[in-house]
Amino acid sequence: VESVESGKVVESVQSEPVSSKNVFKQIVTTTPKKREHRRRRSRHDDAGGGRQPKVKKLNRQRYNDYKYAARDILEDESIADEHRSNLLGQIWAKGERIGVSATLEFIDEKEEQLIINNEVANKLRDLVKALTTRR
Repeated sequence: VESVESGKVVESVQSEPVSSKNVFKQIVTTTPKKREHRRRRSRHDDAGGGRQPKVKKLNRQRYNDYKYAARDILEDESIADEHRSNLLGQIWAKGERIGVSATLEFIDEKEEQLIINNEVANKLRDLVKALTTRR
């Protein structure tokens, strides 16, 4: 409470009852008990582990051989320009990542769509089989 008397500020302090707090009181907290059961294994835990079976794929070390040989094969006049780079890349990508069987299916599919003729398809199949390895 403040009061002003002739230019002087006078403070009067009222004493309030101070509640005493025990600052040394121990606080007890309870921790949850650990569960005794173990996690059951599901079927999905087994997936992807261990050695994978070997699959016939294209040999990565022979990529340059493939690139130049396939370009020579795809120089055929019956193949449209817009299909050449697609065939070149897709055949290698499928053979390297998925497997040779996927590559041969892709070549068959393009032959059925009349993008490549029978002669070019056979040359590409022979090239893929020549560059195959098991990995």
